[in-house]
Amino acid sequence: MQHCKTFSRQALASCAIVAALFGALPAHAIINGTPTTSFSAVGELGGTSGVLIADNWVLTAAHVANSLTAGASSFVSLEGSSLIDAIYTFSSSGFPSHDIALVHLSTSLEIATPFLNDVAITSSQLPSLGTLTMASAQNQSPNGYATTTAYGVTPTFATDSGDNATVNWLLTGGSARVQGGDSGSALFTGEVTDSAGELLLGIASAVIINDDTGIAEGSAYVQVASYRSWIDATMASSGQQAIWVSSVPEPS
Repeated sequence: MQHCKTFSRQALASCAIVAALFGALPAHAIINGTPTTSFSAVGELGGTSGVLIADNWVLTAAHVANSLTAGASSFVSLEGSSLIDAIYTFSSSGFPSHDIALVHLSTSLEIATPFLNDVAITSSQLPSLGTLTMASAQNQSPNGYATTTAYGVTPTFATDSGDNATVNWLLTGGSARVQGGDSGSALFTGEVTDSAGELLLGIASAVIINDDTGIAEGSAYVQVASYRSWIDATMASSGQQAIWVSSVPEPS
């Protein structure tokens, strides 16, 4: 099963792509994460993660959605589960381009959901962004979370085939990072301990590796704000909508 992808940190400039992560889930998905029974809107999805953003809608990574089967796969949260009956990806392009997707649930889940950030973070706003929280459904009890900070943004990534993939990534560093099983998990603003009513910045897409040391140094999250029009239009088909909040910091 395919999980969170792996990239070179230098690759963001040198275009060298590193092998993807495959294999069984690790015991503790978020590196230096803390086990928790909170973050109910972050659930397990095909051995990875997704984030409930409305009663019948889950936001996840496209490379997660591509491994799911409507009518057979389920979203499993701390407060219930539901069968997936439809899958929508933003683009037919392969990973890492536009690594975002929505899945529709056959039955509603009455779980307090996060808000979605409606304005994409830019490089000039990074110093004012402050502490962020990553949360995954793949951890000890059974969810996990950790604090982190953002060090960069990139709208595109040049692959080893010479193509420019549109990624709209927010890049995070520090001691905590995602690994196999964390694809589709959440990045929230602030230092938070639950997902209810918090601001969702991004969806986990990739792991960044230092070319020189071979050590994983950070994580790449797809900014949800870059896909607001598509998210709204897709969810409108069932008469539901996400709640968008503008909370972008002023440039430093």
